[in-house]
Parts: sequence; C-alpha cells; structure tokens
Amino acid sequence: MSRLAAHGVSIDVPAGWEAELSLQPDPSTLDPAAEPLAAPLVVLHAANFSLPAERDDYGSGAVETMDRNGIFAALVEFDAASASTMLFASEGVPGRLAAGDFAADQLQVSIPGHAGQQQFFHVGARAFCLYAVIGSYSRRGVLVPELNRVLSDLSID
Repeated sequence: MSRLAAHGVSIDVPAGWEAELSLQPDPSTLDPAAEPLAAPLVVLHAANFSLPAERDDYGSGAVETMDRNGIFAALVEFDAASASTMLFASEGVPGRLAAGDFAADQLQVSIPGHAGQQQFFHVGARAFCLYAVIGSYSRRGVLVPELNRVLSDLSID
C-alpha cells in the first residue's frame, strides 16, 4: 500500500489500485475575463484498473475501459463559495456508500451494466463531489464494499 497526498487530500492506495491527484486548470488562464481561483482545486482519481492518461474529471475516458469488476472513484473539488450552498450542505467525507444507492441513472455517461453514485459535501470551506462508478450493477454487493475499504482511508484537511 502506498500513500498519495497533496493539496490537503490524501488516500492510501492498495495494491492493485491506481490513483492520481491533479489540479484543475485555473479558469483565468483559459479566459482572461474569468476570476482567478483563490486556491487550486483538486481532482483525485482512484481505480482498481489502469487509469488511461487521457480522462476527464468525472472519469470519461476511464470508465469506458472498465470490465465488470472495475471500480472508479473521482473526488472533484469546487470553489470555496460552493461550500456554503445547499448542494454541499453535508459535512465531512461521506462514510460508507450504500450498494443500494448505485444506479444506472446516476452515471455521467450511460454504459450498459455499469452503475454510479455521486455525493456532494464540504470539509471546512472546501466543497467536493465524490463520484463513483462500478462495472457491474449486479455485482454491487461485492464491488461497493471494496470501494468503501479504499475510501475509508481518504482524508481532507
């Protein structure tokens, strides 16, 4: 197991899993009219399969490569102003994800057999979305506990 930590986010990465922490680009570098970010916004990807080099924040480019045993999780940070909104009202990193909350209609991109779940929350003044995809809805009873084991080591400062 290895520990991945940067920008106040850390996770233990078990053998057989890959994880990567990156920063979202500051919108002001892409659009001079945009307000610069007060602090960099984190994106964490973790999966029990090889993560492709090219993928978007919520895993497009990766989840399409998953087999039925695949598990993918994305932690995407939003600007600090979002932390006080109703969408992010939940305090703290979500505890155990429930297998029954995974569904095909929770996917960013519909993929037959896959199921997903997303939860919005804040930690202090930081706002996040946790988005998870499993490769088989019918195997959710096996895959979700494995995902929960990995997420139990996720911490945010």
